[in-house]
Amino acid sequence: MKKILLNLILTVTLLTSTAFASDNSLSAVILEGTPGGYNVILRTDKVTAVKKSIQPDGALLLDLKNISTAINLDTKYINTRNVNNMVVENAGNNEVKIYIQAQNIEKADIIFDTPASAPVIVSDGLSKKQIGWIGAAFLLTCLMAGSFKKSVEKDEKLTLKNDLTEREIRMYRELKSDILVSAKIDSRLKEQRAMRNMANAENRTATIRTLQKLH
Repeated sequence: MKKILLNLILTVTLLTSTAFASDNSLSAVILEGTPGGYNVILRTDKVTAVKKSIQPDGALLLDLKNISTAINLDTKYINTRNVNNMVVENAGNNEVKIYIQAQNIEKADIIFDTPASAPVIVSDGLSKKQIGWIGAAFLLTCLMAGSFKKSVEKDEKLTLKNDLTEREIRMYRELKSDILVSAKIDSRLKEQRAMRNMANAENRTATIRTLQKLH
């Protein structure tokens, strides 16, 4: 019974935290070793403000605003040596703290990896102006994508209209041709009837003359 209640409480807590979480989530933290230090790659939905500071023990502390951790947060290490630990904390109020303790970690570059833009490298912090430019670039990309979609739809409609127009012209020409053929047939039939009538009239005249001669 206690286990069921505990699972229920955990489920409600997760659902509640998800419902009130920020629309920007951190899904992965990748620590990559480089010749000069490290790359700390943050996979998020979009770029957000980050504050970088070095702690008295030499550890790197990243303070991210307007973001929350994903339920299935992933952490990876690539070509890393002398790394003591890495802790990712969902501090609440849409704030995430990342604590990394490693040799020469103070030389780390912070990189945002988002679906909407190319990787964005930041240094000690990302200013509001930089976030504004990135947001403007994202908005411009969305507008261009929407404009391209409308252009494609317009071209498709124009192509369909041209196809209908060509089809109507072809049908009109076929109908006109059929009418001309019918007119020619009617004309020939009338000529044949006229010729038959003339022949019948001549035959009747000849018959009358023959009968007159007999009398």
